[in-house]
Amino acid sequence: ALEDGLATPDEYLPALRQQVRTLSARVDDLFELARIDAGALTLELRDAELASLVDGCVDALAPEAARRGVRLETRIAPVRARCEPDKIERVLLNLVTNALRHTPSDGAVAVVVEPGDANIQVSVEDTGDGLEQGAERRMFERFWRGDRARSGDGAGLGLAIAQGLVEAHGGKIWAENRREGGARVSFTLPSA
Repeated sequence: ALEDGLATPDEYLPALRQQVRTLSARVDDLFELARIDAGALTLELRDAELASLVDGCVDALAPEAARRGVRLETRIAPVRARCEPDKIERVLLNLVTNALRHTPSDGAVAVVVEPGDANIQVSVEDTGDGLEQGAERRMFERFWRGDRARSGDGAGLGLAIAQGLVEAHGGKIWAENRREGGARVSFTLPSA
């Protein structure tokens, strides 16, 4: 349309910019998965205060939570983990974004950090409808999206990447329904 003079750049450039950003993010995700699969993911581990990582994630997503009418909460024990902060921040952003997407207005999403003997457990809990039967086993598969997520604009790669990043740190990740309703996705990291 632009080449044929049927539209002005002002009409199409914002949409084109957004599409390029979306495509660029998908390519980055695919490269990240390829590095994880090839065992070529290099981590620069250091001792990191998890409270600052969680607070940064919550601050970044607070406007989205407010727009959706969802309370964003934290319950953080003062612990340090042995990790690469940027990679764990990516995991947290993915999990909290997913929780926000599946939590109705007037609901809540909480990030909970609890110390353990050798590991720290980080959980993202929501007050949504919970996981459909079988979803907890499949949701970390690439390109898998539950029926409720099909209307979103994700590609079904985020949880697979989160799993790869957590496992590269020597941790594990899992999902479950909460007794109180809603879902919980948890992962472990080695203590500092």
